[in-house]
Amino acid sequence: MKAADINVMAMTDTRAAHQYILGADDSEHARLLVQWEIYRSQAERLLKHLGVSSGQRVLDVGYGPLGVLDLLSARVGPTGEVVGLDNEPRMIKFAERTIAEHGLTNVTLVHRDAASTGLPADYFDLAHERLLLINVPAPQDVVTEMVRVVRPGGWIAVGNVDMTAWSCEPAHPAWTVLFEALIAAWKAAGLDPFIGRRLPALLRDAGLTEISLDAQARIWRSSDPYHWLLLTFIGIFRNRIINGRFLTADQLDRLAAELQEHLAQPETFVIYSLSFQAWGRKPA
Repeated sequence: MKAADINVMAMTDTRAAHQYILGADDSEHARLLVQWEIYRSQAERLLKHLGVSSGQRVLDVGYGPLGVLDLLSARVGPTGEVVGLDNEPRMIKFAERTIAEHGLTNVTLVHRDAASTGLPADYFDLAHERLLLINVPAPQDVVTEMVRVVRPGGWIAVGNVDMTAWSCEPAHPAWTVLFEALIAAWKAAGLDPFIGRRLPALLRDAGLTEISLDAQARIWRSSDPYHWLLLTFIGIFRNRIINGRFLTADQLDRLAAELQEHLAQPETFVIYSLSFQAWGRKPA
C-alpha cells in the first residue's frame, strides 16, 4: 500500500492545533535550515543504527523546512516511501520548495496534527521526530500516536534538547537573568524546556521495548549563528516575557545589550543545550 492508497495528500486538519511557538517567518526558516545541518550527523548515525533501508515506509513528524526527509529518502530509495507530517502551513510551503530543490521524488507531505495524524495504524517501519516534543504541550500524545502508526517490530525515534546545560563561559549575570526569563516564559506556554532527559520515560510509558538513549553537547563561538541563539529566542519571546512580568521592557533591553557585548568578546564561548536522541521498538 502506497501513499496514494491512503490518500495522505488530501488530508488536512481543520481543528485548532497547537501553534508553533517560535513562529514561521523567513528568519525562522533560515534558523531551522542551520539547525538541520547541526544535527545532520547525529541523525545519520541514528538512522544507520536503526537499519533504515531500501523499500521501507518511514514517517518524519514535525519536519519544518526539511527535518530528516532527505536522509530518509536516500535510505529507503525509489521503492520506499517517506511521509512528512507538519501542522504549520508555511513550514509545509518551505518543505515543498526544499524537497523540490533536492529532487526527493519519494517524499509525500501531509498537513496534519502530530497527535491525531489520521494515518493508518501499524503501517510504518519507523516514525521519527526531532525538536517537536519540546514545542508541544502534550508530548506523550504525540509519542502515543507515533507508536500507533508504526508496525509491530518497528521503531520510534525522538530527538529533543534539554536546556539545563545551556550557558556561556565566562559566566555573565545578563545571561543568567535572560535565560531564567526565557525558561519561565517557555514553561508559561505549557512547554517543557528540559524534555530531553524525559525521552526514555515517554517511550517507556508508550509501551516500547529495547529503549536506548544518547546525547551530545556542542560549543559555539561568535562566528557560529547558534552562539547568539539565546538573544534570538529572547527576541522571539519578548512579548511573552514582558506580558508575563518576568522582566520589564527596559530590563530586557538593558540585559540584552550587555549580553550582546559579552558574547562578542573573543574569549567568550557558549555551551549549548544537551541534544538527546532516544529510540525504542514497538512490541511484535
